[in-house]
Amino acid sequence: MRLACICIAAFAGMTVPALAHPHVFADSRMEIVGDASANLLAIRNIWRMDELFSSSVLVDFDNNANNTLDPDELAEIGETVRQSIAEWDFYTLITISGRPVRLQPPAQIRALYQEQQLILFFEMKVDQPINLAEKTVTFSTFDDSFFVAFDYESEEAFELLDLPERCTRQFTIPDPDAAAAEWMAQISMLRPNEKVPDDGIDYSKALAIHADVSCK
Repeated sequence: MRLACICIAAFAGMTVPALAHPHVFADSRMEIVGDASANLLAIRNIWRMDELFSSSVLVDFDNNANNTLDPDELAEIGETVRQSIAEWDFYTLITISGRPVRLQPPAQIRALYQEQQLILFFEMKVDQPINLAEKTVTFSTFDDSFFVAFDYESEEAFELLDLPERCTRQFTIPDPDAAAAEWMAQISMLRPNEKVPDDGIDYSKALAIHADVSCK
């Protein structure tokens, strides 16, 4: 029965593919973890969910009806979310020159409940070595169903950890009109008999807040 709860519907987006605007909001942070040689090791997502969504999760998972989420209930939420968003790569996208970088699935999604808000955090390690001194890497999170909106307040929300001081980040909040124009321009280049490639044109990616990180 838990798999039918609102938590799954919100994160998986399976029941609302036609919606064009978000219904769940997450104040987001991403920790970009490396070493002194500028090797990228892992990323850590921290999502603080909005109060309305958090209250619905409280109703669904407060098994003992004490109006809070106890450790066992939080563990159940974390595992439910982990299973439900795996198919969407945990809404996390890392790319090099537009090509996605493989990340290892998180072993666990931890959950906290503070000040009437649900907080989710988890770590994903890179599958292959990446040196940020050689390549610029783009970091973002997005939901291609537009059901969940991930907001990063400023460039400080992308935090560089244990990387050399020379490493820089370029923070970008895409302009919706410019993103739409770019997307339409890509569509217009397709020939009449060509289909939109599954991994080539994605409007949700064009709208995603992102940070470009380099240690060159």
